Amino acid sequence: MAIPGQRFELDLDAPDFAFTPLDEDVLPDLSASLASSKTGFPEHKRRHISTFKKKQQAATRSPRPSAPTHIEPSDRAIAHHVGKKYGVDLESQQKAEIGEENARRIAEMSIEDVEEARAELMQNLNPAFVERLLKRANIDEDTQDQAQWPTDTEQQAQEDHRGTHADLNAPSDTQLPAPPAGSASSFHFPTPPRSKDDFIPLDPNDPSFIAELRSHYFPDTPHDPSTLSWLQDPTEEENQASMYNPEKDSYLASALRFGFNGRLIAPKESLEIDVKQGLHHHGDDPSSAGYTIPELALLARSSLPNQRCMAYQLLGRVLFRLGRGDFGERGSELQEALWSVVEREKPLEVMMAEANRQSGHASAKAHAIEALWLWRKGGGGDRGVLKPNQRLAK
Repeated sequence: MAIPGQRFELDLDAPDFAFTPLDEDVLPDLSASLASSKTGFPEHKRRHISTFKKKQQAATRSPRPSAPTHIEPSDRAIAHHVGKKYGVDLESQQKAEIGEENARRIAEMSIEDVEEARAELMQNLNPAFVERLLKRANIDEDTQDQAQWPTDTEQQAQEDHRGTHADLNAPSDTQLPAPPAGSASSFHFPTPPRSKDDFIPLDPNDPSFIAELRSHYFPDTPHDPSTLSWLQDPTEEENQASMYNPEKDSYLASALRFGFNGRLIAPKESLEIDVKQGLHHHGDDPSSAGYTIPELALLARSSLPNQRCMAYQLLGRVLFRLGRGDFGERGSELQEALWSVVEREKPLEVMMAEANRQSGHASAKAHAIEALWLWRKGGGGDRGVLKPNQRLAK
């Protein structure tokens, strides 16, 4: 049996867990290490530094290359300094030398060599780049031509030299050389502002309002008359050629127009609706109020969210009435024609894509979901979207 306080070794592999007492001579002497420690515990031994940390410390200790305090000036800076100091334009001299060398080489070439070199350049270089080079050459030629004209300083010096004496040999006004063509258009001479008395009020209801507006207030402003055509009312010929003319006997299903509540608008009624109701737009028939299904399908693909919201809302109401049978019983000619227009224009696929978006305009997504719910609620869930291998109804 072991004595209390005596150290022993326990063999766990033995069947009876026999223990063997340890002699005092075998035990390590920890008195020296404990005596040197202030806390009575063995001191911590430093571990060896890893190779990665040694490389990192060596990299941080290495001095960084300092920025050069003296920067050599560039050739362009030297040329500018020399030209400013001695009054010599080295860039112009270099251009003149290059131009003389090019002219000398071209003079030594035959006509066949010139044509061959030109064809090689046209074949290897980009045509747009060649066009820019030709324009630049024309600009340089114009600059050289303008350099032949006396400057304001030279003219002033000549006038000071002449003094008050008149030159009898001077050419008359009719003999002066004409300025180069196109120089007058490059100058803009401001005109004094017009007085308030010159402006007269215009009548917006006058048929000639657009023409008078331009001629009276903007006489010098260039304009394109075709860009203002949408401001003018349709002519009588355009109204007669309209697809929704009340005088016609039959109408296409794609030309039928609907209001904001999804109700079908009669041709005669579409001409009597006031423009303040917001049903007029710059479509195929600007005089007729309402929206057709192709126009709504086009607005449903717009990049403006407010146009998409309006199209989704109106399409949902039209599809609800169409599925409920407001435009005829199922299988009737008008209902089948309207469903064929919907299946051809595919506005339902657009609204489904809008409703399945993870991000985007929240109002447009909400209106698309509402339109799809109205389409299902009206009972037209089995029409409007073509199935695989299904053709459009005639």
